[in-house]
Amino acid sequence: MMWLVALFICFGWMLSLCLHEFGHAIVAYWGGDTSVKDKGYLTLNPLKYSDQNLSLVMPIFFLLIGGIALPGGAVYINHNRLRNRFWQSAVSAAGPIADIILACLLSLLLISAGDYVYIVNRDSSFFYLIAALAYVISLNIYVVLINLLPIPGLDGYGIIEPWLPQAIQQQFNKIAKYGVWVLIGLLWFVRPFNLFLWNLADTISDFLHIPTYLTLVASEIFREYSRYLVFGLVLLLWIFRDKNKLLQKQAAQLIDAKKYEQAIACYDKIIKNQPKNADAWYGRGYALNYLHKHEEAIAAYDQTIQIQPDNNDAWYLRGYSLYSLQRYIEALAAYDKALEIKFDQPEIWFDKGMVLQDLERYEEAIAAYDRVIQLNANHTKAWNYKGISLMNLQQYEEALAIYEQAIIINPEDPYYWYNQACCYALQNNVILATEKLQQAIKLDPENIRQLVKTDHDFDGIREHELFQSLVID
Repeated sequence: MMWLVALFICFGWMLSLCLHEFGHAIVAYWGGDTSVKDKGYLTLNPLKYSDQNLSLVMPIFFLLIGGIALPGGAVYINHNRLRNRFWQSAVSAAGPIADIILACLLSLLLISAGDYVYIVNRDSSFFYLIAALAYVISLNIYVVLINLLPIPGLDGYGIIEPWLPQAIQQQFNKIAKYGVWVLIGLLWFVRPFNLFLWNLADTISDFLHIPTYLTLVASEIFREYSRYLVFGLVLLLWIFRDKNKLLQKQAAQLIDAKKYEQAIACYDKIIKNQPKNADAWYGRGYALNYLHKHEEAIAAYDQTIQIQPDNNDAWYLRGYSLYSLQRYIEALAAYDKALEIKFDQPEIWFDKGMVLQDLERYEEAIAAYDRVIQLNANHTKAWNYKGISLMNLQQYEEALAIYEQAIIINPEDPYYWYNQACCYALQNNVILATEKLQQAIKLDPENIRQLVKTDHDFDGIREHELFQSLVID
């Protein structure tokens, strides 16, 4: 009987992990990342998860050996396909919310047993079943508290990450892979911290009318009888492991390590086994882009699009490869298709503006940059290139006004000051041109001094003594 209690708790906890992952996936699907459906994440089948070790084995292993209920890893979400920052936060919040809903529903089931729990025979199957249920509820409460910690890699950080300044995000992203080890260290070695979380979980359990003595009974049974479940669980998941998903993860890690040729070899193995694997074709194209093999990358994206016609990322990167080959009209068509699928992606609008600018269609380019700024007012390059397009149209006053606004947003960008200097130089206003150029040189002396030597925008004032005093080292 006690073995069945341990098994019930183990599978109950596995179910909660599945619901947690499903919560992430379904909200991502609603938020615009329809690729989660193709990846098979809209299911409660644990074998469909992108990383069974992180999502299932590690949490259950730690639960079995020490009672520390670590949360599972999230499914792979393509955040570039989510509509906005709200949806990015919502995807991270969805996992803990799923745990909260499950805990509330199970507590209602437990409460419905009423006083019968207290009078039932302690040796009966019903008593131990109820005790196991109480323990699963307490574990769910505990994992919600853990997951809401603002540690990179956990959902608590994922909720706030989209609202942090870009520079702070980049710093935290560098240490995100160590987040789980920070968590393990806190839970394992900082006992007061772990006790605080358990005490808080107990307080919430009391609020939900979960009898503490039941969770203690089930906890003791679980620790005593569950040790051999570890080996069985790991063996079971190893037997039914998805080799292609392991290769997919390996390829992603190789790309992160900038080992693109090896990543392509992994994707080729997947494609050999699954010729219709859109993610593998997309990843192959992505790695080929970094190797500047744009023709091959385009072929890979074409295969992706053939399998997933609405994959806007594939259309976008196909456009990037075409743009790199200076096939501007084809690139423009690819960007338009990507925007047809998902209209509110600032990076696609920006690259479209760059293509239009190279085609000397400056007014259309300005409209594209305006869309970028509307979606992301802090997009530095969009402000810069909008001003350049206005300069190409000889609309110098409008360009100067753009750079004034941009400087208010980011006064430390030397190119805003530099392009203002260009505008004034083209108007033969030596005093203001040198004044703005002086500020640009102060911010980035080496690059600005080098750039100004060959920039024809300054030809009209190049011989003036004020200009000469600035640019001569």
